[in-house]
Amino acid sequence: MFEKVLFATDFSDYAKKTLDCIAGFPGIAEVILLHVLEEARNPRGGGEIIETFTPDERNLLREERHRLESLNKSLKVITRVKTSSDIPGAIIETAEENGATLIVVGARGNSIVGGILLGSVSVAIVRRSKITVLVMRHKIIEDLEGKAHDLSCPMILSRILCPIDFSLCSDRAITLLRTTKGIGQIILLHVVSHGESEAELETAVEEASRKLAEIGRDLSRAAVNVRTLVKRGNPGSEITRIADEEDVSVIWISSLGKGWFRELLLGSTAYDVAMNGRQPVIIVRTTKSKRETQSLSESTQHQYDVA
Repeated sequence: MFEKVLFATDFSDYAKKTLDCIAGFPGIAEVILLHVLEEARNPRGGGEIIETFTPDERNLLREERHRLESLNKSLKVITRVKTSSDIPGAIIETAEENGATLIVVGARGNSIVGGILLGSVSVAIVRRSKITVLVMRHKIIEDLEGKAHDLSCPMILSRILCPIDFSLCSDRAITLLRTTKGIGQIILLHVVSHGESEAELETAVEEASRKLAEIGRDLSRAAVNVRTLVKRGNPGSEITRIADEEDVSVIWISSLGKGWFRELLLGSTAYDVAMNGRQPVIIVRTTKSKRETQSLSESTQHQYDVA
C-alpha cells in the first residue's frame, strides 16, 4: 500500500538511520528524497531570495540517493530541492504533488523533563498532513562485538499495536492494515475510558471484547496473526504503556476517532501517542465520503475521542 514514500532529509546521522529503514519498508517502490532550504533574503536588499544550496549539500543528497539505491536495487529514487519559509508546508506540498502515500518524519531526543518530543517540523507535519505519516524512532542496541543495530529496521511491521475505537476512521485504518504487505503480528487494543459506574465499565469492556474478537476473526481469515486486548484508563497513556509492555515494533493508529470535529486533522489521542510513544508511530489518514463525514460530525456530542 505504501509504494511511494517521501522523506525530507537534513543530512543528519538520524536521517541516515531513517534511510536504512525506508529502504527496507515492505512493498516500497519509489522514494522522493527531499531537502528543504529555508528562504534567505539578499542582505543587500531588494527582497529577492538568494540560492543557499551548497555544493556540499548537493553531494550529500546525491550520496543519500546512492545509498538508498544500493540498499534496495529495485527502488526508484527521485531527489527534490525546495526553498521555502514554511518547511512543513513544503514537505506536505511536495508529497501531494508527487502522489506520495506515506510521509516519513524523524523524532529526536528527549525533553528536559524526560518526555520524548518531536522536532517542531515533525510536529507540524503530524498536525497538518492529509497523507499518512510515519514518525520514525530508533531503538539502538549493541551486540557482543560492539556493533550497533537498529531494532526498528527492517522489521518495522513485525509486531503492530493497533488501537481502535470502532469508529469509521478506525475501520478504515483496519482495512488499510489488512492490505499492507509484510505484516507479522497485530495486537488490537481498545481502551475503555468512560463509564458512570463499575457496572457500566464492565459492560463496556465486555462489548469491546466481543467487537475486537469479531475483527480479529476477520483478520485471521486473511492469515494474519492477531491478538486482542481491552484495557481501562486514559487512551493515550494506555496505548503507550501497552506498546512498551508488549515491545511492539510500531503503533498503527487512526488520525481521528470518535468525537472529532470537522476542521481538525488530528485527534488528541493520536497526537499524544505521536509525541510520547517510544516506538515508531504510523498515523493513518483515511479518505471519507460526504456521508461518512456528516455522520461522524453529528456524533461528536455523544462520543469521545480515542484516536
